[in-house]
Amino acid sequence: MDFLSLLKVAIRAISKNKVRAGLTTLGIIIGIFAVVTLIALGKGAENYIVDQVANAGSNLIIILPGKSDSEFSAPPAQQGLTITSLTYADAQYLKDVANISNVKGFTTEVRGQYQVTSPYEDTEITLVGTDEEFFTIRNTDVPIGTFFTNDDVDAQANLAVLGPKIAKTLYPNQDPIGQSIKINKINFKIVGVTEEKGFEDGQDRDKFIYIPVTTAQKKLLGIDYLFAIYAETFSEDDLKLAKAQIANVLRDRHNIDDPSKDDFTLYDTAEALEILSDITDILSILLAAIAAISLIVGGIGIMNIMLVSVKERTKEIGLRKAIGATPFDILVQFLIEAVILTLIGGLIGVLLGYLTVYLVNYFTEFRAEITLDSIALAMTVSSIFGIVFGLYPANQASKLNPIEALRYE
Repeated sequence: MDFLSLLKVAIRAISKNKVRAGLTTLGIIIGIFAVVTLIALGKGAENYIVDQVANAGSNLIIILPGKSDSEFSAPPAQQGLTITSLTYADAQYLKDVANISNVKGFTTEVRGQYQVTSPYEDTEITLVGTDEEFFTIRNTDVPIGTFFTNDDVDAQANLAVLGPKIAKTLYPNQDPIGQSIKINKINFKIVGVTEEKGFEDGQDRDKFIYIPVTTAQKKLLGIDYLFAIYAETFSEDDLKLAKAQIANVLRDRHNIDDPSKDDFTLYDTAEALEILSDITDILSILLAAIAAISLIVGGIGIMNIMLVSVKERTKEIGLRKAIGATPFDILVQFLIEAVILTLIGGLIGVLLGYLTVYLVNYFTEFRAEITLDSIALAMTVSSIFGIVFGLYPANQASKLNPIEALRYE
């Protein structure tokens, strides 16, 4: 028989047992759905990391107080320890005195958690003390109002720039510019509202309040050290040289002769992106491998159902052989049935995965992404599983003796 005739026979056989066909494809549907969805979520995690780096700046150097114990451990400051080895004077020296030609600018940062009050609301916020360069270096526009200047930093001015969400919370349905808020019972004048930035380092920057770094140090935190210094280079190609120059300047200022005794840590966003991308790639592979287990289970289910089908259709097979069907015709017919079932299951699984990813992206800020590669992989795997797990039942059917098959009850 020609292939088209065998295809028609296979489709008729499947259509006669719709419930069984549906149950047969269920395992494949779940497996393909899991593979497509988990790969999409892994891609979403990668997109999230890229977005975070883009927000921070791809040519950014972060200088943290304290020395990491090893290449793979976080600096002490990121482990919740208080390290006082970086000062505002260090930042000013790097800005104004040190001749680091590859760096476009430096900015400072301290942080704290405080209650903030307005005439309409009382809530807890993340306070960031910084300077004028922060808004440029950290890619943070201030479309409403303006940011404070370095003159305001020198004067320890009580000025505040609000994230858009906290601005709406503290002054709902009105312009917050020129209004006042109280942070730790100290009055601050609102001079600007930042653009929407979303999450960074697990925190919602749209709920941050920015004030001059010296004001934060002297009037709120009661410290003379910094949590971090950021340096922006002209390009990613300048990162390596700039880091070496910054390290040398800080060692000279801190009287450090042995680099192993540094009291600071430098890393850049390009390095962080590369490490995190490797992690997400491994995670995506692990997720796909876990999902593939359900595909194997689904494939075994298809093989079991096809074996049952061979038993039930023994007379049909004997009759077809008696009127001239060859063992190869029987083999191909049952293989076609298995492949059709797996392809249908694969298609439904892809559609369900697409719907799930659409809902995730619609209701959250996560950017999961179904790629053509993942769809091609899913459909290819479906076809392979149909052939592999349908081969044994098809082979059993092709070996049936026509006389014994016709006598089968």
